Amino acid sequence: MTRDALRLHGLHKRFGATEAVRGLTLEVPAGSMTVLLGPAGAGKTTTLKMIAGLEIADAGRIEIAGLDLTTAEPKDRNVAMIFDNLALYPNRTGFGNIAYPLQVARLAPEVIEQRVRALAGMLRITHVLGRLPKTMSGGERQRVALGRALIRDPAVFLLDEPLSSLDAMLRIDLRAELRRLQREAGHSFFLATPDFAEALALADTVVLLRAGQVVQVAPPQVLYDYPADLEAARFVGAPQINLLPARAEGAELTINATRLACPGFRDAGRGAIVLGIRPEHVIVAPPGQGQMTGFVTDLEPLGHQIALTLDTPVGELRATGPAEVFAPLADQDPVGIRLHGPGLLAFDPDSERLLTPTPTH
Repeated sequence: MTRDALRLHGLHKRFGATEAVRGLTLEVPAGSMTVLLGPAGAGKTTTLKMIAGLEIADAGRIEIAGLDLTTAEPKDRNVAMIFDNLALYPNRTGFGNIAYPLQVARLAPEVIEQRVRALAGMLRITHVLGRLPKTMSGGERQRVALGRALIRDPAVFLLDEPLSSLDAMLRIDLRAELRRLQREAGHSFFLATPDFAEALALADTVVLLRAGQVVQVAPPQVLYDYPADLEAARFVGAPQINLLPARAEGAELTINATRLACPGFRDAGRGAIVLGIRPEHVIVAPPGQGQMTGFVTDLEPLGHQIALTLDTPVGELRATGPAEVFAPLADQDPVGIRLHGPGLLAFDPDSERLLTPTPTH
């Protein structure tokens, strides 16, 4: 049986009156990309610092590669931590920055040369090995920083918002680069981010953290399709999910006194619910078609898609669809609307927990 790269058991950390991490338990499988997702203040950085030994846990246990290292010194934990501030040595070339951990370990110069150049090739930064950081672009500096961490081959890589300081296009480019490197080398990555799109794009598994507690652990698509509660549903996805008070009777819904038959809606129990509808599950059709008529009140171009805001009998709805289909629409144009039954979610109005059963695969 493959040993997990990292296991956390009931971690607690308090700063004065603030409980930053509360009973956090999770596993990071060896060779996986596990992403810790949550808003600012959720406890992401504190969790990574406890794993690295930069903060001491008030309670709980930290196992790295099967060893209990809860009280070990940072240098004895065999982890590499990458922050978003890069922190390259300004007086060292790209080669010198990447090679530094191997030089400290006193490896033979020819071994260092071979390993640095092989890694630089994987990272596509061979051309900056002889240059100082001040002459590099932001993306090149980030790749050098990654190279300095990757050269060590630790049990687990801890990445604290490693792409947050980069512009949008470069973030997307390096996101793909990180994923490729992780898969090709089989590294164990534990990456923290507040960006749900980054989490969905990178992760094998997403750990959703809120107020220092784990809310949900799931593959990216399951997290998106079946969020654990209303707050998770709002946090993951853009445009934001539509949420409407409703009553469910089998596959029939009553929303704002409008009764709609929604074949495929999986009844999670009759009675009052909060209905969740992702914008892509609001199907827009020509006027007179669908379950009801709505009127366009706003159009927001999103590149290959357009987001519509619609005034409907059940309340305001956001819908997304192909730009070539929605582009001819204008303010106050009537459209037909249908709710895609299999994509609808039911939440408990009191506990706010998801009621819709998650399919088993």
